[in-house]
Amino acid sequence: MSATTVPCIGVDGAKSGWFAVWRSANGFGFDLYARAEHLVAMHADASCIAVDVPIGLSDTGSRAPDSLARKFVGGRRASSVFSAPVRGILDAQSQPEASARHRQIDGRGFGAQAFGILAKIREWDTLLRADANARNRVREIHPEVSFAAMNADVGLVAPKHSDEGHAVRLRLLSEHFGESPVQALLAAVPRRSAARDDIVDALAALWTAERILAGRAGSLPSPPAEDSAGLQMAIWY
Repeated sequence: MSATTVPCIGVDGAKSGWFAVWRSANGFGFDLYARAEHLVAMHADASCIAVDVPIGLSDTGSRAPDSLARKFVGGRRASSVFSAPVRGILDAQSQPEASARHRQIDGRGFGAQAFGILAKIREWDTLLRADANARNRVREIHPEVSFAAMNADVGLVAPKHSDEGHAVRLRLLSEHFGESPVQALLAAVPRRSAARDDIVDALAALWTAERILAGRAGSLPSPPAEDSAGLQMAIWY
């Protein structure tokens, strides 16, 4: 596999790694990467890599991007914005350990669903802290924030796993990318690589990455904050 030269990449977590999508001459290119560092290395020339994962963590207390994102999305979909962990539990090896340490540091527990993505958060945190070039190019997104922005800043009502919700998200993406390329991508990606929701969310990330590169994107908060490790702490849309 050779490195690609494309300006923007959209990334979403999949069961077996990170699903990435980008524009190509024939619509979209895509691939699945086992590790974040593999993805970043293969797209070393990309100007913006937008990924659905918390980047930049608080030492104590809730992150401003999470609470602002819930307000931006509003309604039932606000609950899809999970609270990011505090930095001090990133190395926890079990959910009970993570919850106990989180409560000790911050007064809040840390649930099983949140623990399920802790390793993925740690993966990007480790990479970005060690790689200044990647820090300049990688940005955090949340698909529901991006879809709300596509929808005239109005959060969607139907959940993404429902047929109605899937159809609404496809319509919004098709208005930007074109219906035929979006449908072709959905048909081309093997389900062992990414579920339909992963593909749709990666396209939302790509939509945001292109807005960032074009200077049209917003961020929560605005301007972005920075955490104690020097990582940008903002959700872009």
